[in-house]
Amino acid sequence: MLIPITDADGILLDLRYASVDNPLGRAVYARAVALLRPPARDALLRAAARARAVGLALKVYDAFRPLEAQRLFWDAAPDKTFVADPRMGGTHPRGIAVDLTLVDAATGLDLPMGTGFDDFSALSGHDRLEGLAPDAVRNRALLLGLMTACGWEHYGPEWWHYHLPGREAYPALSAADVPGGPMDGASEAGE
Repeated sequence: MLIPITDADGILLDLRYASVDNPLGRAVYARAVALLRPPARDALLRAAARARAVGLALKVYDAFRPLEAQRLFWDAAPDKTFVADPRMGGTHPRGIAVDLTLVDAATGLDLPMGTGFDDFSALSGHDRLEGLAPDAVRNRALLLGLMTACGWEHYGPEWWHYHLPGREAYPALSAADVPGGPMDGASEAGE
């Protein structure tokens, strides 16, 4: 079962794959909906509460990603470091992963992270220090602390990607498995 994340949860949504603002340059999702398995949603809500306690908010770029979308990204990616092989399932198709950033709750502005979301370069790595401003390094560390304190694991090459441990407990899902999901009403080609 997947449960939506909504504005009522106090989490901002900027679902990039439901727009043209993504590396494919076209909407992959027909619906702008962010879904997670209950344990992942609960962990995200705990992280959002921690962020609020220090004057910040979470902004989600992606959550559950059907296998069909995972295949599109895999086929299009020149560097497979930044996308999981859909034959292995990945964490997004299991509903236990989220791509996100931090926002200043007072101003609504994204905190600087040194690169944008889906910047598929070495600058996007969690352990990257060279070539980043001190505030970007600090903000990445803050996001890492908030998320890991709530049970999330990070993916080293992407500062924005977090997932729950124990992926084997959650089967990967296709669009047909999730009526009302992000690809509901879209063709397999994501159009």
